[in-house]
Amino acid sequence: MDLIINASPAAEVRQMRHNLNLLIEKSPESISPWIPLSELARLLGVSSQTITAYRNDGRFSSSSISAIKRRQRTDWEYHRLDAIADVRGLL
Repeated sequence: MDLIINASPAAEVRQMRHNLNLLIEKSPESISPWIPLSELARLLGVSSQTITAYRNDGRFSSSSISAIKRRQRTDWEYHRLDAIADVRGLL
């Protein structure tokens, strides 16, 4: 007789977060999928400097980042899902 082993609670939570993120992104009322550097760093549990270093090293795909020119300064936004996937692929 084969035993059916349930997924770990952590795996279930990860799957639920993934499903929720997909629903939010595809919802017509959803907020922008673009987030600032500080928010991406918070979501990933790393410093803003780490995210900047990843960007400078070319570790994000072109669809994961967006440059916003503000006179002499450039601010960066990151795609909420794609940028996280890029970083997780590094780990």
